[in-house]
Amino acid sequence: MRKYLICIFSAALALAGCSDPLTVDPGPAPETWFVVDGVVTDQECRQEVRLSLTEGFFSTSTEVPWVSGARVTVSCGELVYAYEEDPDEPGTYRSVDAFQGIAGQTYRLDVDAEVGGVAAHFRAEDTVPAPGVRLDAIDYMYSKEFGLWTLALWGQDYPGQRNRYLCRIGINGHFQPQDSNLELPDDHFDGMAFSGFTLFPLQHTEETRRLYGDSFKPLERGDVVTLRICTLSDGYGEFLMRYNHLVFGTIPILTEQPSNLQTNVTGTGPVVGYFGACAICEASCVIDDPYRAEYRRAH
Repeated sequence: MRKYLICIFSAALALAGCSDPLTVDPGPAPETWFVVDGVVTDQECRQEVRLSLTEGFFSTSTEVPWVSGARVTVSCGELVYAYEEDPDEPGTYRSVDAFQGIAGQTYRLDVDAEVGGVAAHFRAEDTVPAPGVRLDAIDYMYSKEFGLWTLALWGQDYPGQRNRYLCRIGINGHFQPQDSNLELPDDHFDGMAFSGFTLFPLQHTEETRRLYGDSFKPLERGDVVTLRICTLSDGYGEFLMRYNHLVFGTIPILTEQPSNLQTNVTGTGPVVGYFGACAICEASCVIDDPYRAEYRRAH
């Protein structure tokens, strides 16, 4: 056995001594990428697109470099919807007129902007999916044991179609940010009817409110809690799943890099982000007794 170990060790030294150093030149990386974050929903509203730029890896800036002064339109067939920038939110563009995305219709985003002093054009498109779920009602209860609220839902997942959902929680109209939402496929509940199905823990405290805003406030009498479920297009769902993996982190060597996230945006220069489409359903409940220990809607 000792002889075998000596042979292996000797072979390893020989190989190490014969190897040449490997130099990898990745080439220059672009310092700035154009970022698109937009969606068309099946709700009658002023649809929204946000435009920004990335910062260099060693940048110490804490400010988001929003892109102002862009020309933004969304079209469907011969219909063209102009967008305007919100004067109070640089980089945020909303349709001048409210419109509703129609299931099965494809919507195309066109952006003309100046990037680094150079005129650039970007384009993306996505198709609005049919709703994959019906949401009838929600209710809440408080768990003293765990020190949190939970939400239960009543409704129906439509059978025979694979869907991806984005679930968002809102308190008095303030919805939690993207990286706090739940994105999930319906692989394990396709066609299921929900009757008091508990899914959403809300561990809201004054500390979470201070850190993250009013969408994380502790529940009080009179608050309105809203559950919004978005049925996502296939590509948009895949993008959000990978985005959430990136934000929450996985095994570092296997975690996808931001620049490798899939995108449906093409154009002048490097670009990341997504212009997606979704169908929305939502339900709300009003808080009466914040600390009641049971759901009051009949199962």
